[in-house]
Amino acid sequence: MDAAAPLPQLAATLPAGSGWRQRRFSLRAIGLLGILALIALATLMVVSALLFRGAVQAQLQQLEDASARHGLLQQWRQEAQQRSDSDAATLQALDTELRDTAAERQRHLATTRHYIDGSTVTIASLAWLGITSMGSLALLFFSRLAGDIAAVRARAQDILMGDRGPGAPLSRHDELGELSQAVNDLAGALARHERDLAVERRHVMHQEKLATIGSMAAGVIREIGNPIAAIDGYARALLEARLASPGPPPVTGDEDVKPILRETARLIAITREISNLAAGPAAQWQLASVNQIVTHTLALLRYEPRLDGVTVTTTLDPQLPAAMAFADRLMQMLTNLVVNAADATAGLAPHTARIAISTRPDEGGILLVVDDNGCGMPPEVVVRAFEPLFTTKPAGRGTGLGLPLCRSVVQAHGGRISLALRPGGGTRVTVWLPLDGDEPVNCGNEFHAADPGHRR
Repeated sequence: MDAAAPLPQLAATLPAGSGWRQRRFSLRAIGLLGILALIALATLMVVSALLFRGAVQAQLQQLEDASARHGLLQQWRQEAQQRSDSDAATLQALDTELRDTAAERQRHLATTRHYIDGSTVTIASLAWLGITSMGSLALLFFSRLAGDIAAVRARAQDILMGDRGPGAPLSRHDELGELSQAVNDLAGALARHERDLAVERRHVMHQEKLATIGSMAAGVIREIGNPIAAIDGYARALLEARLASPGPPPVTGDEDVKPILRETARLIAITREISNLAAGPAAQWQLASVNQIVTHTLALLRYEPRLDGVTVTTTLDPQLPAAMAFADRLMQMLTNLVVNAADATAGLAPHTARIAISTRPDEGGILLVVDDNGCGMPPEVVVRAFEPLFTTKPAGRGTGLGLPLCRSVVQAHGGRISLALRPGGGTRVTVWLPLDGDEPVNCGNEFHAADPGHRR
């Protein structure tokens, strides 16, 4: 993964918005609900005021009618008193009607006051209840909103400080909940990005180490090659001089020279082999022989201390077709698998450890199988075996990046890697590689969903 441009790759790893939990109410919807509640409260108060106004106007109209009738009766009584022909019964009837109209006026006046007092109390109560309720709800809402915003801010600061854990999601179903989920997803994407960078750093260090070893080996071979060639030349010249001498041959014959030639020939073969190892496999996308990669890897591991006392056997199909691949990456992958197998057999009795490597064609691809008779692994290790930075090895011996690198290399080639426990003990790792895969953009730099994998 290119560390210089991580943002597009990080954005690609974030889930789409539709993948988040279903939103119930957005903040905008909550705001609209609050506005609608205010409008409903104001409407209720206006309707109440209009209803009370109508009732008061009706009572006032009746009060006015009763007052007018009372005034008219008073006028009639005064006229009846002034007339000489008015009898006592007429005056008494007028007085009775005056008392009735006065009582009716008082009744309408009391009803009007009651309506006015009731409307005032009702409207005031509605206003107090609405303002208090909405104020309390607003206080609770904004208090929770402020607390959740503070939680998201604290989570972002934790991410800046290096925390890449999953984080506690907010129990919200609005934009703030989506923001919290996005921050947590960003932490996961950063964690994957950092693990990818760690694997790439390990690969770069491996490549630099091989280059350094190759450079040193080339220098050493050049320095010791000349003396070996000189010794071989002097020995051959001595043997030829003896054969050309007219005198009797020495008592020892050529037995004192032939060991020198034999040992110098062996030294020349060793230096040539080291020179071939120092050259390394091709680092280009091209046709590669998996059999040659196996042979080259085992030759490179010939002097690996962890393989001392381990019998390594190969069953390589001579008719195996070549495949498009990065040979150096496949060699690095196989090296990790063989070293893991050797670590798994470390507890066995001397000279009982076995590692078997085989190749064969299979369904448009190539099968590479690595078997060992080691200790195997418990189920909980199987679940986390390909998880980056997970290791069961002691501190200083394992980094937890070997098997994730193997998986990413195989998947970058369009292949598959799997494992199975052998019935007699040990583990079998099976790698399938396609014959004509497409050239990957980043070979082995991206982590994908981990299958149950091998031990570290």
